[in-house]
Amino acid sequence: MNGKKGLSILVVIAVSFMAFNINWQYEYPGWTTTVNITGSLITFTRSDEMILVAKGKDSDVDYHKALGWMNLHDRYVQMCLYRLATLGLLTKHLPFTEASLKIDIKSNNLNSYGMSMKVISKLDATCLRNIQNFVDGVNAYLETHPRPIEFVLLNYYPEPFVVTDVVSLWIFISLSGLNEQSLSTEKILVEILAETDADLDILKTTFSPHLNGIDDELINIYKSLTNIRPLGDHDTSDLPKMTNSNNWVVSGTLSESGLPIMGADPHMVVSSFPNIFYEAHYIGEDGHKVFGISPSGTALTLMGRTEKLSWSLTFGMLDMSDYFVENIVDEQYERDGVFHPLQKRSVTIHNQTFLFYDTHEGHTIERSLDVSHKPLVDGKYLAARFALTDEGISGFIMPFKVEDVQSAQRVAKRNMVGVNMLYADYKGNIGYQQVGYVPKRTKSNGLLPQPAWKSENLWQGYLSGEDYHSILNPPEGFIATANNHIQAPGGPNVATFSLQHNRLDRITHLLKSKDKFNAEDFKRFQSDTYSLVAERVVNLIKPVLGQTAIEEELRNWDLRSTIDSRPAAFFKMFHEVLSRDILMKLFHQDEVRVDKYLKHCGYFMSKIVHTLTVDIPSFTTQEMLAGALTRTLAQYKGETYGDLEKVSFKNSAFGGLLPRWTGVDALDLPTNHCSECIKVGVKRSTAEGSIRYISQAWRMVTDMSTDVIESILVGGPSGNILSNIYMREIDLWLTDTYKKTHYQVAAEFLLSYVFNFINFFVIKV
Repeated sequence: MNGKKGLSILVVIAVSFMAFNINWQYEYPGWTTTVNITGSLITFTRSDEMILVAKGKDSDVDYHKALGWMNLHDRYVQMCLYRLATLGLLTKHLPFTEASLKIDIKSNNLNSYGMSMKVISKLDATCLRNIQNFVDGVNAYLETHPRPIEFVLLNYYPEPFVVTDVVSLWIFISLSGLNEQSLSTEKILVEILAETDADLDILKTTFSPHLNGIDDELINIYKSLTNIRPLGDHDTSDLPKMTNSNNWVVSGTLSESGLPIMGADPHMVVSSFPNIFYEAHYIGEDGHKVFGISPSGTALTLMGRTEKLSWSLTFGMLDMSDYFVENIVDEQYERDGVFHPLQKRSVTIHNQTFLFYDTHEGHTIERSLDVSHKPLVDGKYLAARFALTDEGISGFIMPFKVEDVQSAQRVAKRNMVGVNMLYADYKGNIGYQQVGYVPKRTKSNGLLPQPAWKSENLWQGYLSGEDYHSILNPPEGFIATANNHIQAPGGPNVATFSLQHNRLDRITHLLKSKDKFNAEDFKRFQSDTYSLVAERVVNLIKPVLGQTAIEEELRNWDLRSTIDSRPAAFFKMFHEVLSRDILMKLFHQDEVRVDKYLKHCGYFMSKIVHTLTVDIPSFTTQEMLAGALTRTLAQYKGETYGDLEKVSFKNSAFGGLLPRWTGVDALDLPTNHCSECIKVGVKRSTAEGSIRYISQAWRMVTDMSTDVIESILVGGPSGNILSNIYMREIDLWLTDTYKKTHYQVAAEFLLSYVFNFINFFVIKV
């Protein structure tokens, strides 16, 4: 019997026998319960949209208690798995897999727990109290409810949560995703410079001015490196990561209502289910009301809305991490000719001891997995350092304490994750704040790893809050960000790598397309699949297009990805072929090596391809275009875009082991998301060969003149596989259908619960 199939059958049998002895969750609009959480009586009710609404008295205390209880109620398994992963304890408590071993090694190498202790020691009393309140809410649920089916089957009993669990997870999220992408960019540059004959002038043009300092001495240092950890060696695709996103806001001068409108759609891995984000609604008797999302288990309201303020973020592309090159002799590292002992951490993972080494500055020596259990040998190594601060958390911890744009900008300037914050308030103000914790580099620009044995190359403190760009009420009446390079005029350099401006250019075009906008316009923009990349590349290939049916369709294509579009499918195939050709020509490498680059550093490669097709079109000759076109014509068999672009949602605990008919996974769903448009959809391969899909994990639109937030959360509110709302919003996501939430719940709204209850049981049952 096939191992996976056999396990699936056993699991299904176990579910059948144990269904009435576990955390079976069946809820309806109007379902309600009141809970005493360390002295606070808080009432929880399912809204018409099946979001949990919490009602407390003292918001300073009850908000985070409620948020913690709601998080574990709806995301029990997810929160516990995230905790085990960030602490490097998966293999200790759960069945062993190679993927869990990689995660444990990565987490211990990152040392998020050790970092959390440093952050907690610096947190102010109010912030620490709020995190403790969140933990109290989590544990109140944990102590009074049965375990979910997944943990019953695995015989795992979760321990009570503590403050370090929450802070460790936030640190892990902050340092993962595009922060890691920044390090991957540095590493791939090292590999390219050391092992290929790439055209250095083209690389300098692509990343100008950040490669201007490259010389033979530095390249020779890269060539001498010992044991470079392979790209993807510590890939952890199922864990929460900050990736790319869109957000924009218009002032009242551009809105039909006369007050600002905001739209946001953060992009995360959506193929691992449930969604990383948790959507929650809180109403306080003291007048405070909050609706927003938090990464499950973090106590931070990253994006959302109160009566007076709305806020959203995108990843800011700030360079807050670096590789250095360390010279190691006898487990000592060099500084200006003097050697110092490395700090050695010994960790037992799955009955094997692994060794991790750090310098006193916090540079962690990087080694491949196959030697991580062995003592460090002499040589030159890449070593990673991340910026870390306790500042900036309070703005996310207590959102209703900030009531206007200017106050929000002051609170948020420095944070351990680099983001672009947009704000809108009830007074009509809109604003942008660049947020981060960027190190001062005196001899380096941050993109090229420098020799750490020269102390002049080390970080020299951090930029101040005044160094980050800030905008208030711009004359054009709107602000938009999409992971583009944003620089304060005359200020220090804060970013060395950003994504190309295709999404930003398209958003800007749409925001100039009308005199006045409404919420419906913003929802339509978030569903936009027009590709500026396709517009530019199709114009390049028109001279070499022939007369076949598909070439005629491509010539007349509207440049949008729709599920039934043949030219959209053909262009997708063509652009993949052309991208490989361009990179093979640039690096003088075969398809295998180039595919590795695309697999593990796709954003970096996309930027290079964009440069060589748009900014340096002479590189991509007519012969290259014609050759790529010929090969694509040979491959194309009449597919539509929906035949090629499909997304699967797999439960993170079971990893696709259960049969399709169980309903735990949703597989091979056609979609019209595309990699280069506002409605983003990007496929990335993991080291194990599985596919992760990065897309709009949450969509939100709100007009400050109303009490309405319109949103779509990929999947559903609950991560409980036995819940009736487990996959409630997948269809909404696929069809661009938004639900409406009123952050002020009127008295008559409560009466609708009675009607909904009767309607559910009398009509539907």
